[in-house]
Order: sequence, then structure tokens, then C-alpha cells
Amino acid sequence: MKHALMALWASAACLVLGSGSDPGSAQHSGAHSTPSYGAAIPQAGPANAVVEFENESIVVVRIRMAPGEKTPMHDIKSARLVVWLTDTHLRDTHADGSTDDIRRRAGDIDWVPVQRHAGENLAHEPLEFLAIVPKGTGGSVGK
Repeated sequence: MKHALMALWASAACLVLGSGSDPGSAQHSGAHSTPSYGAAIPQAGPANAVVEFENESIVVVRIRMAPGEKTPMHDIKSARLVVWLTDTHLRDTHADGSTDDIRRRAGDIDWVPVQRHAGENLAHEPLEFLAIVPKGTGGSVGK
């Protein structure tokens, strides 16, 4: 179940930070730097993501989902650490169609591996988390 939650959030993070997307085009203005790490930002989707910090080692992306909001099936191309900022209840749908319902408390931390998945915020409140995506050696992106 923990793996599924990580997958869901990883996918949400990936969705927001998606493959080939320009991180500078995140839906929320307020990033502290001009991002250049396209693999951290997921493909276009409903989740709101903004690059909060970036350097040669990591990209930190804040992802928000409205109550009931869904993210379409997408690939998480870089494993990441997820820090839950709110209590969370979500459904993670895997590429094979199987699902996991996941609950996390604010302050919980998960590792999200490379994967393909979709997510849905099952709560009546917005959810928010940080996706901390390590970059490869020398600042290169590992895919």
C-alpha cells in the first residue's frame, strides 16, 4: 500500500513536472528560480505544480490537487522523495488497471520509484506535497 501511494504521488509529481514539459510553464507562478529540469515536471494535467527550488543536485516541486481532482495515466521517469504537507486520501491506479487506496498524514515521507500510474484525490480537502527529485551525477537528468 505504501508503494502504491508513492507511485500515485510520484505520478502526480511526474504529471505536474512531466516528461518534456517546460518547468517554467508550471501553472503556479512563484518558483524561486528559473527551472531547467524538464524531467521533474510531469506531462500536462490537472494537478498544480510549481518548482520551488532547483540546483545542480535536486529539483523540489510543490504539487497541489483539488478535492476529487484526478491526474491522467502518466510516467514517473525519475524516482523521488515525497513529503506530504497535508493529510491525504488518494487512489493510485497502476498501468495494469489495479488500484490502491492510500492514506498519509501531514509530515509522512515516501520514496516513489520510476513507474506509470494515475491518481485521484479522494478527500474533501485539497492535498499538497513536495516531490524532491535528485538529479544525476554532474547535474544531468537520469531517465
